[in-house]
Amino acid sequence: MENPEKSQLFAVLQVLKKYNLKETEELLKKEANLGEGIDDNNLQQESDVSSVLTGYKSDGDPEAYEECYIELKRFVEGSLDIYKHELGTILYPVLVHMYLELVYNGHTEKAITLMERFGPEQDIYYQDDLRKLALVTKRDHMNGNELTDTFKSNQFIIRMSRDTLSLLKRHLHDKKASILLNIIQEHLYFDMYEGVARNKAQIDATSGAIIGEATRQDNKSKVLYGLPKAPDIQSLAAPVEDEEENNEQDTPDKPKKKKAKKDPFFSKKTKSDPNAPPPDRIPFPDLKDNDKIEKVKALREASRRINLGPETLPSICCYTLLNANYTVTCAEITEDSSMLAVGFIDSIVKVWSLVPQKLKAMKSADQLQDINIEADDVLVRMMDERSGETCRSLFGHSGPICAVSFSPDRTLLLSSSEDTTIRLWSLQIWTCVVVYKGHMFPVWDVKFSPMGYYFASASNDRTARLWATDHYQPLRVFAGHFSDVDVIQFHPNSNYVATGSSDRRPPRKCPFLKSDRNQAKCNRVRCETQTTPTLLTSMFIYAE
Repeated sequence: MENPEKSQLFAVLQVLKKYNLKETEELLKKEANLGEGIDDNNLQQESDVSSVLTGYKSDGDPEAYEECYIELKRFVEGSLDIYKHELGTILYPVLVHMYLELVYNGHTEKAITLMERFGPEQDIYYQDDLRKLALVTKRDHMNGNELTDTFKSNQFIIRMSRDTLSLLKRHLHDKKASILLNIIQEHLYFDMYEGVARNKAQIDATSGAIIGEATRQDNKSKVLYGLPKAPDIQSLAAPVEDEEENNEQDTPDKPKKKKAKKDPFFSKKTKSDPNAPPPDRIPFPDLKDNDKIEKVKALREASRRINLGPETLPSICCYTLLNANYTVTCAEITEDSSMLAVGFIDSIVKVWSLVPQKLKAMKSADQLQDINIEADDVLVRMMDERSGETCRSLFGHSGPICAVSFSPDRTLLLSSSEDTTIRLWSLQIWTCVVVYKGHMFPVWDVKFSPMGYYFASASNDRTARLWATDHYQPLRVFAGHFSDVDVIQFHPNSNYVATGSSDRRPPRKCPFLKSDRNQAKCNRVRCETQTTPTLLTSMFIYAE
């Protein structure tokens, strides 16, 4: 029996032993005449499953790799301009796998020569990965390496027109280069389409990810990107007219008051968006009366907004944080610009009031017993007027703060940290009420849903997770990125989340409850300040 075949059989035996498939294991040993004297140590020494499944085979002559790549490059450059750019997309993945195959088979010098000669010629968006790959110079370096594992376990996706692919197949058939054929068959996937070959600009617009472009099938599911109709909150305004009518009946001698006019905001009929998801697509808790009132105020304010244009430019308010003891790592402002939350590298979160009203704390339990819970202003009465402060500090994390996010009703604050946890803070009692544990590595970003209740997190463990404020464990885990998930954002209709990763992967979709996830890319920005924190504000008016 040849040695490569024997190592593959031993790899299969390892898998069967791992999953305790004893009968199948005995049948294989009997049929392959491997004998009964094979123990676990021999299996481990003879073959490693990951090594057998790499797909990297030695073709004997390491000199042939460089010659084969030069021949392929010459073919690409000599092709017609209409096909040249699409054919050029195979040069990068072929170079990568030739390099890894040379390293795997112990031809380090040839691998380094190949990379130094042809690496700088690759597109600029691949240069970072090539620099990391150049550090892998031995087979042992490949074990557990994030980048090489990604290349080994995934096919590089290349979109190519039918005519371009036919041209490539003819070239491969004529040359019969076994090295190139093995790499293309094992590690490349061609997503063929009908039509004219793409130009360089079109290819650059979708290229640059670790495993190539997205296939056309990835983004075929329908996305409900519209905004659903707001919940029925008109009933809150109705009792005002009923009270006036009752007063008129009780006091007929008094002059009649004019009936309150119907709110023009509610009299407008809003058209339903055909692309909006059904209101019940995502389960949300019922809105409380106070939440509905806040919703009415927000909708009225939004309806009064002026459309921006050359004649109506926006005003911008810039806040500067001075005299901080430690580096500022993140900041967030509430939607109504009433509060600012800032995270620091020393694991502290600070919240400032940006309006004259100070940050008050809730009264003690004994004092709350004396409050009339039926009063309309019960929420105001619950707060201790004497406890008002301009700034409050929140302690609890044991690592640098990575992100903060306010809830839409401004009563809760989320913070994520390098200590792998997410904390939920109450902005009424100014303390941590829940610690969410699930991520195994630093949590780079966290965001509240626009509707509240749900929030999403992004982590160094290559996953994004969906949570609900009343659940300790995540509701969904979104896996698929090949590197850190750096940022996350909700769609305004709360039915989708978008994630951005260091893997530069093109857009894909996966379910969020009953929805999808697309991708975007963003960078974290940090700035440094020193000594006691002081918040300064400045207003800039931009006009023509």
